[in-house]
Amino acid sequence: MPKPKPDEVIRHEIVFGSTERQIAKDLRSALVVNKVITPFTSLLSSTAGLLLVTGLGLAYLEQYLPPDWYHRTDEQLRDWFETENLAAAGVGSILGGLIGVMFGSPVLGAVFGGVAGSATQEVAEEAQAGGVPAGFSYGSIGLLIGAARLLKNVADDLQNEN
Repeated sequence: MPKPKPDEVIRHEIVFGSTERQIAKDLRSALVVNKVITPFTSLLSSTAGLLLVTGLGLAYLEQYLPPDWYHRTDEQLRDWFETENLAAAGVGSILGGLIGVMFGSPVLGAVFGGVAGSATQEVAEEAQAGGVPAGFSYGSIGLLIGAARLLKNVADDLQNEN
């Protein structure tokens, strides 16, 4: 049996108050941050992903390192190129960019994060000069240099096998 056509249309409208709109904005921000962070965490949770990120970082950093960087000591590298400042600025930029996504301006967040990271490292260096132990003043970049040397050894071994 066919349905009769409606003789009138009633429109219902749901209107959020300011509290509900704020909750919806917060939920949207949380979803955006989740969509940005989830691929990075899944990439870094695998060994292959971590090696990929480290290798890309090494390939990028090699253009700024001195030609004989592999044979220099950690202290010589720190004196030549203040890698600690750059690493702190890089971490600050990443965190600032992620926070900036929530406010609609990842570039501005990354700029502020980079400046804050570099300033934090400068303060830490001053603290170390004043006698504060390195462990308590946001320490060294030796792990990055160690990883770079390890990747260089692996690459050299692979080339020697072929």
